[in-house]
Amino acid sequence: MQAVVFPQAETIAVERVPDPTCAPDEVVVRVAVCGICGTDVHIYRNEYMSEFPLVPGHEFSGVVAEVGRDVKDFAPGDRVTVDPNLYCGHCDFCRNEQANHCRNWQGVGVTLPGGFAEYVAAPARACYKLPEGMSDTQAAFIEPLACVVHALKRLRTWPADDVLIFGAGPMGLLLVQALRYSGAARVTMVEKQTERLKLASAVGASATVSADSGQDEALRDLAPDGFPIVIDATGVPAVIERAFNYLRPRGQYLQFGVAPNHAKVQVSPYDIFRNDWHIIGSFALCYTFLPAIAWLANGVIDVEPLVSHQVDFAGFRQAFDAFAAGRTLKVHVRAA
Repeated sequence: MQAVVFPQAETIAVERVPDPTCAPDEVVVRVAVCGICGTDVHIYRNEYMSEFPLVPGHEFSGVVAEVGRDVKDFAPGDRVTVDPNLYCGHCDFCRNEQANHCRNWQGVGVTLPGGFAEYVAAPARACYKLPEGMSDTQAAFIEPLACVVHALKRLRTWPADDVLIFGAGPMGLLLVQALRYSGAARVTMVEKQTERLKLASAVGASATVSADSGQDEALRDLAPDGFPIVIDATGVPAVIERAFNYLRPRGQYLQFGVAPNHAKVQVSPYDIFRNDWHIIGSFALCYTFLPAIAWLANGVIDVEPLVSHQVDFAGFRQAFDAFAAGRTLKVHVRAA
């Protein structure tokens, strides 16, 4: 089969690789759409937990092509999505509802062959049937939206919350919609690209602020004492460090964007102490596919405006470079 491969760091190849085999408890999925994610960029740059060579891609949906002999709940022809996070189920973290910290964690497209391929094998327990009428585009957003659901479960959100988000990329734009639907009275978006600010307003942002020399004054006008919730959706260390300037006493700071694994930021421990700050991380997801599917199936979250490019394998390299440079929103790669 044909697949995108990262042979080594900062190298992309499109080549033929062996078709996946189907273990007794697995299914083989013929991939329809797989989304390029910021995590793929970190993997490519060797800033994540992956090893090379690797077939990347963890945001995908498709059709079951083959089932293992022990699989009872799926059949060839079923449309499915796959939770790429594979948990062992028996370590202390898994047994304490913290499976995303599984001691034996594996990830489709991260440590195992992923969805930028014609076919991918996955355990049947990680598969979810798609609702009738859900598009391939919507289905490829289930995984990133499940990450948003996990983040909102980590936050202590209240009706009429006032939220500040840095970064109007695809994940930031999902967060805007999810927070507004969850009861936020105002969501303010900070972003340097004008077109992304316009899109943020279109999908629910109450206020938008350009990330330029006027940012401080604009944010102080909106929230003189700071915001109760501040979220980074950029993963950029300089942005993260500055974001704490806008967090009010007893505020919650959510680190949602993925920073390089070697990055450091400076935050005053006295400020954390003096301001009663609550600092929250949100890694991946944790059994949050079902609520993400429900939001999409019921039209709560609109993902169609978040896709700026659709390409095939031949167009992957150019699209990936443009995505990594911030020149696109979500890029969907079609295997056929």
